[in-house]
Amino acid sequence: MPAEKPVTLQCACPGCHCSVQPETLFRIGDKLFCTDACAKGHPNGEPCCNSCDCNTHD
Repeated sequence: MPAEKPVTLQCACPGCHCSVQPETLFRIGDKLFCTDACAKGHPNGEPCCNSCDCNTHD
């Protein structure tokens, strides 16, 4: 029986292109986010993370 591929989910934050990792996800309701900043809507303009090009939120 072939091994199943893990499902890759995109962060629910508008403008964020990051994948949500199962071991580090943040959940609000039924939405998944890659970081706490994305989950909270970047209230102070924090970056999404340090490994993507979608780090600017105004």
